[in-house]
Amino acid sequence: MKDLETENLRIRKFKIEDAEDIYKNLAIDRRLEDCLGYNLHQSVEQTRKMISSYIYEYEADELVWALEEKQNNSVVGYINALEFSDFNKYCNIKFGIALKFIEKHYMEEALTRVLEYIFNEKDFNMVVSEFCDGNKQVNDFKTTILEKLGMKKEAVLRNRKINEKTGLAENQVIYSITKDEFLELNKIREHQCVLL
Repeated sequence: MKDLETENLRIRKFKIEDAEDIYKNLAIDRRLEDCLGYNLHQSVEQTRKMISSYIYEYEADELVWALEEKQNNSVVGYINALEFSDFNKYCNIKFGIALKFIEKHYMEEALTRVLEYIFNEKDFNMVVSEFCDGNKQVNDFKTTILEKLGMKKEAVLRNRKINEKTGLAENQVIYSITKDEFLELNKIREHQCVLL
């Protein structure tokens, strides 16, 4: 796994020292507590254990990046490329960022760089992102980001999962982008920048 960089972010491996930032920025936000798969942390120690599991996964070549804001040297989010297959040239991307950083467009910046890495250096052909739509704010954020990146909505699997916190059925939303689609969009964006 390679560390990456953008104008505003270092996209790098997690370190145990990131626990305080993750705890403060991501692990205790009550606005997210009803999200399927999200668990509030009770202590910084719980966050350290989570980060330790990420560090352990690096030995198995797992792709889990911390998003560190350059301005404050603070970890504000993560990107995880999981379920990847070198044979099928495919992976599934999960991501999250502290809600207070949504308006800074860091996630779009980070995902663009990670997709460049996955398509150009890992030579994958397809990237998928799946999420459940139970939290309107998170659903709207993820939909907006993925569509800005040029990903296409492939499916909405209706009432696919029951959220154990709310008891409600949630739809599973699936987006994807191929390498060719991503490279073509990048050419168009670069051409537009040259014209400006």
